Formats: sequence, structure tokens, C-alpha cells
Amino acid sequence: MKIDLKSWAGTIAGAALLGAVSVIPAHAEGQFESSINSWRAGNESHRWWDNNSSSDYTGIYFSGCHADGGGGFNYAGLQLWKDVPNAPDRSKGTRTNYCGWVDYGDPDDAGNYYFALTDVSHGTYLSVDYVKVGW
Repeated sequence: MKIDLKSWAGTIAGAALLGAVSVIPAHAEGQFESSINSWRAGNESHRWWDNNSSSDYTGIYFSGCHADGGGGFNYAGLQLWKDVPNAPDRSKGTRTNYCGWVDYGDPDDAGNYYFALTDVSHGTYLSVDYVKVGW
């Protein structure tokens, strides 16, 4: 069977898109999509409720990352937090996002969660065209 170059390119592009879209587990309890505009260290996402009714991991996906510094975007430091009423919030780990997927594992704890920016390479402000959070 002969496959022309245009067909082959379409097949590869389709496979890449499928891989990018399916970074959230099929059985995920929940997810949301958003964007980030001019965040600096300390900025936080909105909160989401995780029932912890499944053993799925919590993950954050970035696409289209930009930093305001001269060196361009290299990475963003992200910390996952559990919101604890009337007490200090509990850290569930820090990960480095290189404009892709980061996995925090199963937090194994029902509650409200959010992530915060801890660091951005080559600048002060981070913008991300597409953010997807799944839990």
C-alpha cells in the first residue's frame, strides 16, 4: 500500500493531537480548562473539589507558555495545595512544568485544591495559552 506524504503528515498530526488531548485519565473524577495571563510567583488558580472517589492522579497540563524575560520560557515551578479551613494549607508537592504535563500522583485526600506559581524562568510574569487540570 502506498501512502503519500500528505496522508502520512495528517496521520502523524492526528496521533499527536490524540496524545495531547488524552493526557487526563479516562476515569478522571473532574477537570477544568483555563488560561494564565501575566502571573507572577504567588498567584493561585481557582479551587476545585476532589472527592477522592477514585485513585486517579492530579495533573496540570500547559500549552503555549510565555515568559516576559529576554530568554523566553523555559519552565514554571508549580505547587499543589490542599485548602485547609482555619489552618495552614497543606502542600501536596512541587513540580517543574516545562510547558507540558506534570503529575502529582493521587493526593489520597478529599478536599478543595489549587495550584500556585512558585517560580518562572527568564522573567517575572508567566502567561499560558491553554491550561488543563484533571483529578
